[in-house]
Amino acid sequence: MPGKNGSPGAVSSGNGPSPYKYTWVPAGVIAGRGPSCDAGGGAPGWIHSLVTQDLAGSVVNIETRCVPLNPDGSIGAPPALPPVPAVGDIWRAALRQIDAPRVGVNPKAPGLTGLDTWLWYESPSELQVATSIGPWTITGTARVSEVTFDLGDGTTVTADHAGSEADPAAVHVYETKGTYEIVVTARWTADFVLTGPGLPARATPMGTAVLRGSTEYPVQEVRGLLVPDP
Repeated sequence: MPGKNGSPGAVSSGNGPSPYKYTWVPAGVIAGRGPSCDAGGGAPGWIHSLVTQDLAGSVVNIETRCVPLNPDGSIGAPPALPPVPAVGDIWRAALRQIDAPRVGVNPKAPGLTGLDTWLWYESPSELQVATSIGPWTITGTARVSEVTFDLGDGTTVTADHAGSEADPAAVHVYETKGTYEIVVTARWTADFVLTGPGLPARATPMGTAVLRGSTEYPVQEVRGLLVPDP
């Protein structure tokens, strides 16, 4: 999934199920009488409860609705509700606001064999998210929790912070000259609040998502030349 700047190498994960599900529960008959209600304009209806549950089956919200009766007086079908977006869809909507990952490197290209190369995640590592999917709104904070650098020479380094030019997330020494593709993989976590039909604003677990970017890094070899003292 591309970030805001659309890097072809950017991807997302976190393809979990919808974090909530709906159940319509019609009220029962008491003393031979149904729970009548006004469905609008004086039309008779039957009281239903809209029950929203999380993935563990815990009830997180209950709302009472009046569902119109059928013309023959039987209980009518409750209205269809928009499906709760899946965790993966929520992440994809959020990641559209996030810059595609960039690799920070020092020394700037070209690098040198035998010299420490400093690396960091150069894109913003925290973002305030405010987006929507249909009638659903997603707000909160997303942040980088882990960064992995594939250095292109068979070496992989993982750090628990994005790093910076002054405080690199990884240090590597290239031993052989050449052009290396450095791939940075950032794992994001989030504190998101989901709001929508049948669900007042509620903090919702999101798991993790991944953004990936890459850059080519040429490395040169510098050799010392021993010159005799005349």
